Amino acid sequence: MNNLSANVTGEALHGHPVSPGRFFAAESLLRNTDPRNLVAPLREARAAMAHAPASPEKTARELQNAVGLQEKWEAWLLEREVFRNDIQRGRECLQEIRTELVSLRAQLADWPACERICGHNPLSELLQSIVTKERIEEFLPIWLENREQQLAALKLKMEACAQQNGLEHLL
Repeated sequence: MNNLSANVTGEALHGHPVSPGRFFAAESLLRNTDPRNLVAPLREARAAMAHAPASPEKTARELQNAVGLQEKWEAWLLEREVFRNDIQRGRECLQEIRTELVSLRAQLADWPACERICGHNPLSELLQSIVTKERIEEFLPIWLENREQQLAALKLKMEACAQQNGLEHLL
């Protein structure tokens, strides 16, 4: 353990003690993470740790704040990826539904031939499938628009954070 972590006294941050375990985890994060992927306060803390820190208590508080910002950034990255995957899957599903509707409508137009071949009347089943898929076809564009708006709002938050913390290269 280096001098910095050995001298942490557990000063309070917003009324919460700085736990040695959390400090050690943050210190490990700093030493093991590519500095280009860190928010600016963590890059600054890493540089400060390389030199003699002014005050272990002050450094611990700054480090805890910076780790919180880094955790928020990484959560946003995950959330952005989830939105992107959801949107892609929604678009794929909408395309599948539209393709299936074309096929079902063609089958509906030729239901007497199907009845002769299969021996039962497919009208009810075909109409139920068509109605269900039409409702899905109506739902998905609205759902996609909502997801795209959520993604756009998240991107705005991320862009603002990136500009403040030198993370533009990670957008």
